[in-house]
Amino acid sequence: MPFLLLLVLSLACMPIRWPRPFLGLNEWQCALLTWTAVGAVVSVAAVIARWTRARLANDPLRLETIQHWYSILRLYHLFGLFGTFAVILSALGWGWTVRQLCTPAGAEEMFAAAELLLLAPFFAALVGSWICFYDAERALHAAATSLGINRPFWSRGAYVVFHVRHNLALVLAPLSLLILEQGLLRQFPELAGDWRFRTIEIILALAVFAGLPWLLRLVWGLTPLPPGPLRDRLGEAAGRLRFRCSNILLWNTRGGVGNAMVVGVLPWPRYVLLTDRLLSELTPDEVEAVFGHEAGHVKHHHMLCYFGFFIISVTVLFGTWMAIEGALGQAARTYLPQHVAFLLDPNEDWSAVPLAGFLIAYIFVVFGFLSRRCERQADIYGCRAVSCARSDCLDHEPGLIPSPGGKSLCPTGIRIFIHALEKVARINGISRSRPGWLQSWQHSTIASRVQFLQAMLADPELEPRFQRTVVRVKWGLFLGLGAALAVLAATQDWKTLLPF
Repeated sequence: MPFLLLLVLSLACMPIRWPRPFLGLNEWQCALLTWTAVGAVVSVAAVIARWTRARLANDPLRLETIQHWYSILRLYHLFGLFGTFAVILSALGWGWTVRQLCTPAGAEEMFAAAELLLLAPFFAALVGSWICFYDAERALHAAATSLGINRPFWSRGAYVVFHVRHNLALVLAPLSLLILEQGLLRQFPELAGDWRFRTIEIILALAVFAGLPWLLRLVWGLTPLPPGPLRDRLGEAAGRLRFRCSNILLWNTRGGVGNAMVVGVLPWPRYVLLTDRLLSELTPDEVEAVFGHEAGHVKHHHMLCYFGFFIISVTVLFGTWMAIEGALGQAARTYLPQHVAFLLDPNEDWSAVPLAGFLIAYIFVVFGFLSRRCERQADIYGCRAVSCARSDCLDHEPGLIPSPGGKSLCPTGIRIFIHALEKVARINGISRSRPGWLQSWQHSTIASRVQFLQAMLADPELEPRFQRTVVRVKWGLFLGLGAALAVLAATQDWKTLLPF
């Protein structure tokens, strides 16, 4: 969710001169429609929460099924919120209203930080929805408690604060840099061509990216995993796998989430995060396998791969768009109606909107394709983290230490990771085989991942073939993007290729 939030909010903060609504409404009418739409989004959240509570009251034994449908409805609600926000900014005139209200008399540009008012309806709808979803979460917790699953719950205020901290912390730092940049460029347009300003921008962005683990630890209230057998075991696993991290942190979600995460491109700072529910419901072997999965992302350099992919892709897409924008604008003015052609007119700020739409589609399709294969690589490494040197082992003896360096792969290690995957799906209410594309575009379905691991049990040659395929995919993507970047650099001024 944080990634999608950052993408949507960044696009909303683009320097677009939102047009006056087609109905000719004034500022106050636009504001009334906008906040009515916000109320409608929050009302839908209340309906979902009420439906969930009613289903649980009628049939509490179907907890897992109800929790599954609740998670799907929440996901659809989130994407409905994104769509509603787009309508609010454009058709309902909120973007135009903010420009009218935030532009000083006699000036052409809004004052600094006006984007905060632009984003206010989105944040209001999001927080209002969390307030409503609390009732469903409390009912799900009560149903789980009645079935013998005891874990603490929190007040409505603590629940909302948790979601604000855990969903917006990753967003606010880069979004603040973007808002700061937009404000400075509006007040001092000459900075747009100053290489020193651009250099400082890049340095600040890299600093935020590198310091993200510290920011998360502070904002999320993460604490070191308490001393004990599990802490010792994971520390030994890190040493055995030659995996460097600053610390292993406990992610307290009050039993709400069973998940793990690694944050930090550099070895220091780098943290592995394990939620309280994950630790309470998985066996030590399974926790170590999940820990190995997170280490696998680092050992295969996935975060660097993602970072390079995004930077090069955005540069190539931006440069390509700039190269064909004039031709598209001319064709649009010739063949399309006027109220559609202006979207592709290079003289209009709206011309960035089709690029943004294409960028979103590109990320979902191409990055999703890459991410699913990287996740499978990490799955295999998670199996290796708990595998011994015997390729025919049926079970591990008590006290057995897996092979060093994650070099071996045994049937028992594969089965341990499969059990961990199945449990993570169950405790998070994720459908094993039909979670919906929006929930599986980055990771594939649990059923697909398990099926692949089970196939490795029957065919030991499957794993090396898959690794070679992933290497070819990565090289193909980066060589293709590099070639496109070289062509653009040879045919255009390099300054026009920069999307910042």
